[in-house]
Amino acid sequence: MSQKRLALLLLLILVCACSTPSEKAVQTAIAQTQSAEAGVSDTVIQTAIAQTQIAELEQQQVAATQQAQECAITTPYHEDWSIAFCDTFTDNHNGWEVGTGSEELSRSIYSIEDGKLIVDLTGKVTSGYTSGVIQWVRILSAEDFVFTVKGDIFSDYKSCTWGVIFNEEDQENLYAFMINSREGYYVLTKYEDGKQSFPISAKSHGAIDWDEQNELTIVAEDGYYQFFINGEYVNELDTPSIRGSMVSLAFWTAEGVTARFEFDDLLIKSPEWSKGAGVFQDL
Repeated sequence: MSQKRLALLLLLILVCACSTPSEKAVQTAIAQTQSAEAGVSDTVIQTAIAQTQIAELEQQQVAATQQAQECAITTPYHEDWSIAFCDTFTDNHNGWEVGTGSEELSRSIYSIEDGKLIVDLTGKVTSGYTSGVIQWVRILSAEDFVFTVKGDIFSDYKSCTWGVIFNEEDQENLYAFMINSREGYYVLTKYEDGKQSFPISAKSHGAIDWDEQNELTIVAEDGYYQFFINGEYVNELDTPSIRGSMVSLAFWTAEGVTARFEFDDLLIKSPEWSKGAGVFQDL
C-alpha cells in the first residue's frame, strides 16, 4: 500500500471516529489521492527516462572520448570531425571476420598478424583469364567522411590492386578507388548495375611508392571527393551519380592471380555515422 493510500485510510478512520463523512467527500478524497498518485508516477517515470537518456549520452560521449584518446592514428583532414573507426590491428577488438573462404570467383584467407590485417586472395579462372575478382569488407555507413589506410601488396603478379569502396548502394552499384603499387598507378572504377566504367582511368603518379607500403586517403564532403596518396593530392570526383553510403576496404586480383594484401592504420572520421556489419562480398 502506498504512503498516500495509507494516509487516506488513516484520515478516513479518524474522521469516522468523530463523524460520518458524506459519500461525496469520500469519493472526492479518493479522486484527489488517485490524481496525486498519477501525477507523481508520471513525474517519476519522465524523470527516470530523462536520467537514463542523459546517462546513455554521457556513456556515448565517454566512449567517443576514450576512442579518440586511444586512437594512435592521426590525419590533417577535418580535425573537427569525430573518429568513427580506428584500427592499428594490434588485436581483433573490432571483430574482423578471419578464416578461410572459398567462393565462386575466389579463394581467400583473412587473418590479423604482426599488427596488420592480412588478406590472401586468389582469383579463380572462370572466363579464360579475361576478368578478375574484387572483394571488400564493409565497415560503416557515411556520406561525409575521411578514410585513410596504409596498404601493401606481395605477389608474383602485377594484376592486383587495393583501395576503398564508397557510395555503395548494393553490391552492383558502387565506386572503387584503387591503387596498384606493382605498376605505379591508381584508378577509379564505377560499377552501375554490375557494369564497369572508369570515371578516372588508370593513371601513373609519382606519389606512389613502387613495391612499398602506401597510404591512401579519401576526403568526402557534400558530394565532392578528393583522393590523396601518401599525403599528396592526385585527383577528385564531383557529384557522383551513385549516392549510396556504405564505405569498405577493398582488394582485387585478376583471374589466376594470387596476392597477399597487408593493411595497417585504418582510420575513418565523419561528422555523422552509423556502424555497418563487417561482411565479405564478391562482385
